[in-house]
Amino acid sequence: MQSIAVDRADSLVDDEVVRARASHHIVLPRFLRKPARALRRLTLPRHLGTKSVLALFLATAVGGTIVGGHGMDVLSAVTATAGFRIENVKITGQSETSEVDVLHALDIGTYPSTLTLDLEDAKARIEKLPWVKQATLKKLFPDTVEIAVAERQPYALWQHDGALSLIDDAGKVITDDIDDRYASLPKVIGNGAAEKATAFTALIGKVPAIAAQVRAGILVSEDRWTLVLTSGIELMLPAEDPDKALATIAALDRDHAILSREIAAIDLREPGHLVVRLTEAGVVAHDAALKEREKLAKNGRTNT
Repeated sequence: MQSIAVDRADSLVDDEVVRARASHHIVLPRFLRKPARALRRLTLPRHLGTKSVLALFLATAVGGTIVGGHGMDVLSAVTATAGFRIENVKITGQSETSEVDVLHALDIGTYPSTLTLDLEDAKARIEKLPWVKQATLKKLFPDTVEIAVAERQPYALWQHDGALSLIDDAGKVITDDIDDRYASLPKVIGNGAAEKATAFTALIGKVPAIAAQVRAGILVSEDRWTLVLTSGIELMLPAEDPDKALATIAALDRDHAILSREIAAIDLREPGHLVVRLTEAGVVAHDAALKEREKLAKNGRTNT
């Protein structure tokens, strides 16, 4: 007889599952189904309304959660069934971030409920997406979640450890997937250069005539810059007063076109000193000029 009773109970449960699925209702965990059926058969005093029934049902769900260890899933299922199911997610502000990635990070779960969705946890997950700088989440009861995204703005390119990354003005890496749209951004190279990208652009921005020729800035020993110009010339700046050294180069170029010559590098690391290193072609030209000068000088002495 006991076996027959168990079979009948299972049959009733299975029928309940079938009916629930057919009507698109959420199927409660097995250990909550008997209390739920008991609640439906319970006759309550007239002065108790729908809210009281819902409160009692929620209390039963919480008790079952504690006993069965099913966590927030049960509470989400109950509140979603009670009319708080998330039906709409509105996302604004994103351009580089896909809506699919935002929804995946939102992680509303199997039983999406506005009552049980933890906005702080969801915000933290969304802000881990590469392009997202800040996310603002809001619940619009009973069934809507609004997400406003503020994205990071590309500021510079950072070359490091054999990789090239797109960074924002705080030096945070956005992505290593870089297309031609960002080819004209300032480029910084070396360890620590990402965090000092704004200082680099501020430095060269003080001397527009030089800034227009800068291809990249190499951070050396994390305290000074070597500028690589589009011509290939390297300007080795000092750690102290680099803007003064740049102004000196700008004046020399304006008056003597020094940056148009066969020069490989100009070393300005020592205050008050300027050392020029020629290219191979510059060395050849320089040697030829010296020989020509010596020849002219010799001929001049011979004539006299």
